[in-house]
Amino acid sequence: MSENMNKNITNLLDEYTNYLESEGKSINTIKSYWKDINAFFVHFNVSPSTIKRNQIIEYKEYLQNVKNNNAKSINRALSGLKSYNEFLILKGWQENLVILSMDYIKVQQPFSSPTNVSLKQAKIFMDKIKKNEPYRNYAITTLIANTGLRISEALNIKINGLTLSDDEMIIIGKGNKQRVIILNPTAIEVIKEYITNHRNKSSYADKCEYLFISNKGGRLQPCTIERIFNKYSNKITPHCLRHCYATSVLENEILDLRQIQQQLGHSRLDTVMLYTHPTKEKMKQKLNGFKIG
Repeated sequence: MSENMNKNITNLLDEYTNYLESEGKSINTIKSYWKDINAFFVHFNVSPSTIKRNQIIEYKEYLQNVKNNNAKSINRALSGLKSYNEFLILKGWQENLVILSMDYIKVQQPFSSPTNVSLKQAKIFMDKIKKNEPYRNYAITTLIANTGLRISEALNIKINGLTLSDDEMIIIGKGNKQRVIILNPTAIEVIKEYITNHRNKSSYADKCEYLFISNKGGRLQPCTIERIFNKYSNKITPHCLRHCYATSVLENEILDLRQIQQQLGHSRLDTVMLYTHPTKEKMKQKLNGFKIG
């Protein structure tokens, strides 16, 4: 390969990185794509200036039958190669897209979401928040875990008109839709404790319209709470606690699917199902005492 060709290839790869960044891809996604793309071209021992259809067919077979990769890994590799293929077309190095939709392997929905969190893990995490963070942050965490609220919904709660006597709360959710959620005793207790003994200590207590006050006196931003979550766990997020709530109330037969739909604020029942896949542990418990014959 000539020196000029080497230079062109290096520039091409650098341009691809810039392309991914301009597309808003995360650092982890870029690293993942690079790993898969590099493995592809190393396998065929060719320069990364074009991708051929017959190579894709052969490489997929190699990943399946020689490397014994699972469907998720193969689909991820194909996604990275498709992204690079699209980039090559954009830059004029290639004319056609050679990774097709039929190349991807269909995968049955897994037992549970990768972000699923057990009740035990949630409790340990919340204990850390309670021990190390201001009560406000613990109150937000506990409220989400006991209601299934989105983080944005929790932070948008306003102090005026907030009544807890009927174990209910009016929430403004996605699409500016209003709904009523039911509060359990734990959620009510933590809100009352925060209002009575903590919120009133803020110099902005009489000026801020929101229940949870930021250190600057305004509405808290979701990223602030997400940073706190990241400080104590590399797995649990506000959305994970929402998922944990939905899974727990369903598996323990506390609420049915329609009631969970109302509580979570989803317009479609099939969307609720995404939060409520049965956990492997629960299935094992139930099947442990089941037999035929």
